[in-house]
Amino acid sequence: MQDNFDFVVFGAGIAGLSAAYFLSQSARVAVIEREATPGCHASGRSAAVFIEAYDNPTVSDLSLQSKPFFSSPPAGFTDYPLVQPLGGLMLIRPDETTAAADYLAKWSERCPKLGLITTKEAVERVPILKRSAIAGAIYDPNLMAIDTNQLMQCFLRGIRKNGGKLFCNTDVRLTRTPANLWQVSGADISFASPTLINAGGAWANDIANSAGIATLPITPCRRTAFIIDIATAGFGGKAPPWPMVRTLRQYLYFKPEDPGLLISPQDETPAPACDAQPEELDIAIAANRFEILCQFKVSSIKSSWAGLRSITPDRCPLIGPSDDEQFIWLAGQGGAGFQTSPAVGQLIADVLLHGKTVPKDVDPKRFTGQENASELQAQ
Repeated sequence: MQDNFDFVVFGAGIAGLSAAYFLSQSARVAVIEREATPGCHASGRSAAVFIEAYDNPTVSDLSLQSKPFFSSPPAGFTDYPLVQPLGGLMLIRPDETTAAADYLAKWSERCPKLGLITTKEAVERVPILKRSAIAGAIYDPNLMAIDTNQLMQCFLRGIRKNGGKLFCNTDVRLTRTPANLWQVSGADISFASPTLINAGGAWANDIANSAGIATLPITPCRRTAFIIDIATAGFGGKAPPWPMVRTLRQYLYFKPEDPGLLISPQDETPAPACDAQPEELDIAIAANRFEILCQFKVSSIKSSWAGLRSITPDRCPLIGPSDDEQFIWLAGQGGAGFQTSPAVGQLIADVLLHGKTVPKDVDPKRFTGQENASELQAQ
């Protein structure tokens, strides 16, 4: 069928759905997804947490701007809470006390509730921790668990309520019409739209290539996770009531996840855009790191998976047009896609519908020019 839309979004992960939701409140929007269902790749394999002091000030700002949406969603958006209190411990090894002080100095003004706790207090919160392995921890009472499936379904429900359309299991061809519209053609669909939004995740540069747009320095990186049962620790196949635990130097995290704990080595291994699968070596590395810090042996794994997080050289996302004002980038969230999605979706809508200027730290034009892009890629 032939149809016309104000915006066509490529990718039905959290980035694409959040953008489509906010745009659909004032415009006709179509979402194109190559897979059979939304959220098949990175968005379906997220650790599902909200961390205010995440990565860098830009990502933290987008997260803090998103927090009111999570805490008090718009009327009719959801029937269930989008977030639940979880709390977080960042472990400090004996040789990391100076690094911990530097971390607090960097983040305390932005996140004033971060605070040092003793080894005793850390073990009281997570009893399997080895006292001898740590010299205390940084406690974050504001870390929350995100109901990622609920959030995606609510964005999708809102898109449909606003008249937007989702087309899954769809391969398309992109061309430009004489009227300078994008023609989106597939086996059973034909769209015309003045504006494309590239929310393709690890495939973002493939989408740019298919549209004849210069690619940007985005690197898909594999992140591994697996779940262990800790029934022998006395929780009977249930996740324990513990906070999320992370290491200061980002080489391990674990968090409650039925039937026990979700564990990740926090790997970021460059990989081609694909249906990522976990590597046995990465699982073994994470298990070893876990056993060094915890009084619990990883004897069996209930399930394991891997996803691709897309990372830019400065670890800030790409939001807005680059050289072509009709081709909009929405990529490079680097693992923070869920926790920043309300702010990012609103920003896209404000830029495209209300003429808001794209902030410099997320503007794709910061990578325009081969020399600049190559220099940043090497950093």
